[in-house]
Amino acid sequence: MNGRLSILIGLVGLSWLCVSAQAQRAHWSFVPPVRTAVPGSSSSTWTRNPIDAFVLHRLQGKRFSPSPPADRRTLLRRVSFDLTGLPPTPPEIASFVGDRKPGAYDRVVNRLLGSHHFGERWAQHWLDVVRFAETNGYELDAERPQAWRYRDWVIRSLNRDMPYDQFLTEQIAGDLLRPNDSEAQTATGFLRAGPAHVVAGNLDPKELRQEWLTEAVNGIGNGVLGLTVGCARCHDHKFDPVSQADYYRLQAFFGGTANHEYTHASEDEKKAHACAQKAISEAKKPIEAKIAAIERPYRDRIAEAKRSMLAAEFKAALAVPEKERTLQQKRLADNAKIQLNISWDEVLEVLSPTDRATRGALRQEIFALERTAPEPLRAAIGVKQAQMLKPTHILVRGDPNMEGEAVQAGFPVCLVATEPKLEGNAAQRIRLARWIASPANPLTSRVIVNRVWQHLIGRGLVSTPNDFGRHGEAPTHPELLDWLASELPQRKWRLKSLIAMIVTSNTYRQASDSDPSKARIDPNNRLLWRMNRKRLDAESLRDAMLAASGRLNPDLYGPSVFVPLEPEVYDTIFTEAEPDNLWTATVDERQHTRRTIYLHRKRNVRLPLMMAFDQPDFVMSCAARGATTHPLQALTLLNGDFTRRAAGWLASNVMKGEADSDAQRIDRLFTLTLGRPPLQKERISTERFVTTQRVALGSRAAAWTDLCHAVLNLNDFVYQR
Repeated sequence: MNGRLSILIGLVGLSWLCVSAQAQRAHWSFVPPVRTAVPGSSSSTWTRNPIDAFVLHRLQGKRFSPSPPADRRTLLRRVSFDLTGLPPTPPEIASFVGDRKPGAYDRVVNRLLGSHHFGERWAQHWLDVVRFAETNGYELDAERPQAWRYRDWVIRSLNRDMPYDQFLTEQIAGDLLRPNDSEAQTATGFLRAGPAHVVAGNLDPKELRQEWLTEAVNGIGNGVLGLTVGCARCHDHKFDPVSQADYYRLQAFFGGTANHEYTHASEDEKKAHACAQKAISEAKKPIEAKIAAIERPYRDRIAEAKRSMLAAEFKAALAVPEKERTLQQKRLADNAKIQLNISWDEVLEVLSPTDRATRGALRQEIFALERTAPEPLRAAIGVKQAQMLKPTHILVRGDPNMEGEAVQAGFPVCLVATEPKLEGNAAQRIRLARWIASPANPLTSRVIVNRVWQHLIGRGLVSTPNDFGRHGEAPTHPELLDWLASELPQRKWRLKSLIAMIVTSNTYRQASDSDPSKARIDPNNRLLWRMNRKRLDAESLRDAMLAASGRLNPDLYGPSVFVPLEPEVYDTIFTEAEPDNLWTATVDERQHTRRTIYLHRKRNVRLPLMMAFDQPDFVMSCAARGATTHPLQALTLLNGDFTRRAAGWLASNVMKGEADSDAQRIDRLFTLTLGRPPLQKERISTERFVTTQRVALGSRAAAWTDLCHAVLNLNDFVYQR
């Protein structure tokens, strides 16, 4: 009886599991998008395109009405920041405000989409998702030479309006699709964008390999599929129908993939580079000899002291000639050598003040020579197909040293009706890329249209952009999401076309003013009855200060810029022993005012302004930037070195018209920073402030600098309405 009961219970449990799994696979995001008919509306005057029809249908269902349109200045500032990350210039404002011909706004949108600043702005969003940085992270945080070339590839691709399906396939399998194309090879930097565990000491090659595979699969899962597949590395996913076998089948697509550093230089370029490097090396030798002569007596004393402190068994092992040592003696000798190793900071610690100063001056000579070195040979960080294909196993509890059953490359069962056959290992990544970028994939188009919507409207139709699974949020407008997801392939995956449709809709063009009666019912504006007010992100905030001050360097592409670090940041992170060799500011100071996307991205070092305004840490995929509010933001804008310098530059820009009156300068200041003239009460208070400060400080320039500093701290500058 007990046996029969156990069997019955087991059968019931198995039946329940099958039903549960089937129900899980029926989750809205795992089924293909359904292109529903565009709703009709009794208010056809407000409905400019299908987006408005879907939004208005929901509003009318709740007896809500849309907000009135934003005024022209507000709309221009909004769309300029959203499409280029920069404020409109005074001539652009005057042109749009004065253009009363039909299609004036459409012409503005087309101009912004055609600007090279578009790629700079939208590349930032993608780099957040793929957690791109130019260092490995972890404790050493070593540099990745020329990693910036992947950043430039993303900017160029977006400026060219590369179809999104091609954008994805090149990043996943560009080296296989076009083996001799340097751009396609550079695109595979996507698979190397995450952190890498490169640290001192002995590391297990299996663990390192598994960490890279984990980064690659998680990057595709979170960033492209919007699915937390990484949760299935050690066990079946607790919320979504993604098994541990599914996870390792995805990993198997990369079984024959290896990291690779591509060299794209010609033979003549290599020879010229070698000659230039040799000349610098020869010039450094006499300087290095002088440094060695200064250090020698100190090193000898340190070595003698360390040798005297060795245990007897280590001394005995070192006394035996190397070729005659036993295995045990070799181990002892190797250990002894580690103990006898002398680091440069140990030498610096005991140098006399005179020798330290002399050595420091010699080191500066070396740094000066190194700054004359030629640009590195053209190269790129990416991946390639390895000669030896590595089999993939399910790892017990995710441990690379506990291999379970071997698996073949395949897709998560919940996302495919039938498992496609994958023949030929060399083409696996191509097949993965093409499946991901196929309209048959239910997630890819939904995820990217949701990201685009989020960046333009301020909140995604799905508010968990990296998680479309059962633990994520349901869409606020499911029919609109699916309509857009099915529309993108019909528009040949062109993101600019999708963006144009959104920003020209009346939904986007609404004012952001709140209505208390509606806010009580829908406080988070999930129904989209108004436009969301958005704070400028850290990069746009810095770029806006540079643009308003007239100091923004418009140069495109190229090596990343090292800007001077604030002393308190440097002293916290770096040792003071050899500061010029750890973070060397770019020599050409004109480069320091380039757009923020071109600044060097070091995982363990972020600028204070960037940190205060929620720049991500480049370690995890950033689905949506936070918008925290805390005292450090106000303190950074009030006391930060960059903000104070920007205020001075802005004052010079405002005051460059010598014959201008204070009223004209105030108008110019407000137009440059806020995109509008001052209100009457603002004009009165600013004129009074300038007069008072001029008397108090005895300087007209200082008074205007203080006023500019105050304006850069206004909410109207930091936020877009």
